Amino acid sequence: MEFTSNEHMIINLLNFEYYIKASELGKNLFVSDKTVRRSIKKINDSFSKKYDHKLILANSGKGFILNVYFKDKDISLPADDPEVSSVLDINEVLLSLLFGYPKKHHRQILNDDYLSASAKNKKVQRIRKALKSYNINYHQKREYVWIEGTENNIRKAIRAITQQTNLAKIESDLYPADRQFIDKQIELIEEKSHNVLNYPYDLTITAHLYMLIKRVREGKIQPITNADVQFENKVISKNPELRKLAKLIIDNLSSYLSVNLNESEVHYFFETLYVINFERRESKKIDKVLADLITQKLITSYFGISDITLLYQSRKLYGDLYQHILPMLSRLQLGVTIENNLLEDVKHKYFQTFNKLKKIVTDINTELAFSTKIDESEIGYLTLYFEKYSIEVKKEKRVLLICTTGVGTSELLKARLRNKIPSLDVIATMSVRQVIKNVGFVKQNVDFILSTVNTKINDVENIPVIMISSLLTEQDIQKINYLIEGREVG
Repeated sequence: MEFTSNEHMIINLLNFEYYIKASELGKNLFVSDKTVRRSIKKINDSFSKKYDHKLILANSGKGFILNVYFKDKDISLPADDPEVSSVLDINEVLLSLLFGYPKKHHRQILNDDYLSASAKNKKVQRIRKALKSYNINYHQKREYVWIEGTENNIRKAIRAITQQTNLAKIESDLYPADRQFIDKQIELIEEKSHNVLNYPYDLTITAHLYMLIKRVREGKIQPITNADVQFENKVISKNPELRKLAKLIIDNLSSYLSVNLNESEVHYFFETLYVINFERRESKKIDKVLADLITQKLITSYFGISDITLLYQSRKLYGDLYQHILPMLSRLQLGVTIENNLLEDVKHKYFQTFNKLKKIVTDINTELAFSTKIDESEIGYLTLYFEKYSIEVKKEKRVLLICTTGVGTSELLKARLRNKIPSLDVIATMSVRQVIKNVGFVKQNVDFILSTVNTKINDVENIPVIMISSLLTEQDIQKINYLIEGREVG
């Protein structure tokens, strides 16, 4: 079993002398306590399988500490077999070969001096197989290793492998001057396009320029034929200003690196700018309608509701999703995918949200006419929007108001509730019939129910219900505060 960067971080943060609480670990990793405990369980399962001992011990009320059994042992190797190289190690070798193409390298690049002959052979086979999946051949003769493939396939491999690499690793590979140069190019793109490049599109620009900088410094960029360029000239001709901007950035990069980059690099960077679609010049009315339908489908299916207006602060989530999905449709139509360097961490930290959305997207993909479908990278970004929404709405107690005395009275009651008890979020007002129709949404999003109707709702028996007056008396307020404080309501 391989460990993620966060799992490595947990091991590094813990020690043999004193306990550290899950909340403290979570703050360092920017994840929830629940995610920390899930990661620790995975670590312990791996170590128990190999050593019959848990690496991390827990003490209720104190936190977590490393098991002294491992005090004199190497606990930095996450693989089940210490002679089998980790995915991170393999990727590091692959990127060195790819960035350095077409140069030959001394076999020291394989970093296998500590391995047995059998393990060395296994590592080479894994490297060969990984490169073959991108139609790149691996060669080894005496003390030297090298690869052969088209520049286009080299780029595809680099993009795919860096997508599996922690963002911090990419940042660490850049000199401060490189980071400053890339930031200036992003600012220039925003200035010329009169648009703001939000996450993840600023990261896409960073990854593209990072790849070019590393290819120039460590290898030698090979000519790219027109057949390798995905975008036809007619697409570029429809966007002359975008093409001009792409050329400006590539010219700046040429000056920065003191090299003459091929005209094909302008095509490739135009593609990057075009697929993130920040100008949306190619957006058609049908795209907007489809983006709206997909956005609503995601929200209603995820929360199990019949209408997004039933979701508290739904416009926030709708806006985030729609602004991502509209340019996503342009990418799918063109058969272009976007990178997601955070995908593996997202799948691990928010696996429930990711898997739930993946099932919904599977249904959506069956209805899409595009040959390129919504992939896991896109689902990873969608997951972040749902998690962001979840964090924002869970700050206060979520209350459902059941009121049948008319819109005016219900709005007055909501206003009085917010005024008297600011810690309440009245997420929706429904009739009893609407509650029964949207019981799945109610169970997932409501902490308790305030009702002016003396009617039992069988399907939500586990959610506290407080009977209140439509005028909200002082006794009503007292009952609500008792419930919030966890005291018994008489």
